[in-house]
Amino acid sequence: MSTWFSSLYWKMAAAIVVIFVAAGIGAFLLMTRTAELHALEVQQSLSRDVAAAIVKHNTLFKEGEVNQEGVSGLFMKLMAVNPTLECYLVDPQGTILEFDAPPGKVVRGSISLEPIHEFLAATTDCCVLGDDPRDLAEQNIFSAAPVEVEGELLGYVYAILASEQYESLAGFLGARSFMRNGVIALAGFFTVGVLGALAVLWLLTGRLRELRNSMNEFRAGDRSQRASVQGNDEVAALAQDFNYLAETVVAQVGKIRRSDRMRREMISNISHDLRTPVASPRGYLETSLAKESGLSPEQRQEYLQAALRSTDRLGRLIDDLFELSKLESGEIRPQMEQFPVAELVSDVVQKFRLQAEKRGVNLQARVPSGCTEVRGDIGLLERVLDNLVDNALRYTPAGGTVRVSITDQGDSVEVRVADTGCRIPKDELPRIFDRFYRVDKARSEDPGGTGLGLAIAKRILALHDSVIGVASRPEKGTTFAFELSA
Repeated sequence: MSTWFSSLYWKMAAAIVVIFVAAGIGAFLLMTRTAELHALEVQQSLSRDVAAAIVKHNTLFKEGEVNQEGVSGLFMKLMAVNPTLECYLVDPQGTILEFDAPPGKVVRGSISLEPIHEFLAATTDCCVLGDDPRDLAEQNIFSAAPVEVEGELLGYVYAILASEQYESLAGFLGARSFMRNGVIALAGFFTVGVLGALAVLWLLTGRLRELRNSMNEFRAGDRSQRASVQGNDEVAALAQDFNYLAETVVAQVGKIRRSDRMRREMISNISHDLRTPVASPRGYLETSLAKESGLSPEQRQEYLQAALRSTDRLGRLIDDLFELSKLESGEIRPQMEQFPVAELVSDVVQKFRLQAEKRGVNLQARVPSGCTEVRGDIGLLERVLDNLVDNALRYTPAGGTVRVSITDQGDSVEVRVADTGCRIPKDELPRIFDRFYRVDKARSEDPGGTGLGLAIAKRILALHDSVIGVASRPEKGTTFAFELSA
């Protein structure tokens, strides 16, 4: 039962039923009261001249006194002919002078004259209610007319148009017919209204049910499930929000999976890159200790130099890891200043000149004279050029060329580092800026690289609002390029 009533449709259906019942009862009561007032208004309108006719055709006063015999006989005849009438003779102050009723029936000694004056003035189209002499609390419709003799007001004829006996009979008969008709009308109104409202509600909540089904299927694992968006109302907005949330969840799950894969690869690469520089000096040192007496000074020096190179590589790897970590965490903030980028390029090329000669690679710098100054952190941008030139020299065979060039573009300067080394496969280009990612899984002939240079360069350029691009073609080599604002 609780599960059944927890449905939004059934809650709204119950609310609609309650509203219709309350509205139906209110409408029935209002209709009853309206019909009653209308009946009284019609009866008073039709009988408006009753009192005036009584005054016109009968002598109610003789010599300034009430004509007792004439009034009693007259009132009795009128009530016999029309049982709905109750006639009273009142003086100009409202005191009841004469009436014809059983003892104890009339409980008022006087009535208010204000309703009589309002009735005679005919200032309203609605029925006018006056005091009922037989009930201290109730009012009733009436007809009234002044009694004047030679211009002197002697009193009023006050005729109640709906007597107590009439009200009892009319109420009984009216209650039976009106209640029966009212209940029938209310039942028809209730049935048609409720069924129509429930049908419309079922159609309107159908989209909510579809949205719920889509959400349940998505939660169950169907990540391709999306809600149907129809119209531009609140339900459509809710469906759009769900679709946006679903897309965000799918994207975040994909990002988490990629991050997890990269984390595993990074751990594997770190383990691989740390194993060699740690194991290599250990092997040389163990060999030196085991063969200490049989090694010549030259051999001992060779082993120690090899161990030192391995520890140097290990130091560079650790330094690069720390630098990349600081860049990614935002600890490093560039110190921006204007400087001539041409001088920086020339200094970097000169720095790697000896290394290029040892490798048999032709290292060139193409720097136009009068090049525009750029804004940036000299130290960080020097690290970018160091990493790119070192990477180019490492993968360019002897006899190849590495060229560093700059192009003035007015509001910016483009820096290019191009080599004639091995081509990077197209499907691997998007990943070369990942940490520890290397195109050659078996590593290059030069084991000195840490696999972090391009990742560091990309993040430094991001701090300068610049993006590094790469292009690689067969027999043409690879080119890295980025722009710096002037």
